[in-house]
Amino acid sequence: MPLLCHALTVAVVQTFIFSENRAFAKNINFYNVRPPLDPTPFPNSFKCFTCENAGDNYNCNRWAEDKWCPQNTRYCLTVHHFTSHGRSTSITKKCASTSECHFVGCHHSRDSEHTVRSICVCSYRPVVS
Repeated sequence: MPLLCHALTVAVVQTFIFSENRAFAKNINFYNVRPPLDPTPFPNSFKCFTCENAGDNYNCNRWAEDKWCPQNTRYCLTVHHFTSHGRSTSITKKCASTSECHFVGCHHSRDSEHTVRSICVCSYRPVVS
C-alpha cells in the first residue's frame, strides 16, 4: 500500500510539472504589464518618506512611512542634525512647501556646536498619458 501511494504521488507531481497548461514566464508579455492604479488624493499628488527626530538616517529609512503630501507642498524635505564631529543626532523627513525649502544647505549653530544640513528634493510625479 505505501508503494502504491508513493507511485501515485510521483505520477501526480510529474503530471503537474510537465503540464502544458501552466502559466510559465515565457507566456507573459512583460511589455504590457502595468502597475496597479493607486487612488490619489488629488491630481499630480506625490508621496514622501516621513520620519520625525529619528536617531540616524538608517533608523529613519527603516521605519519611514510613505505618506501622501498635502496640496500646498511640492518637495520632500530632509533635515539632518550632526555634532561638530559629524555624528548624527537627529533626522526628520517630511513634505515641504516652496517657502520651507528656501533655507536649504549646511548651517552651523554657534551655541550648540551642531551642524544642520537641509535638503529639498522634487518628488517624483508620474506622467499620466
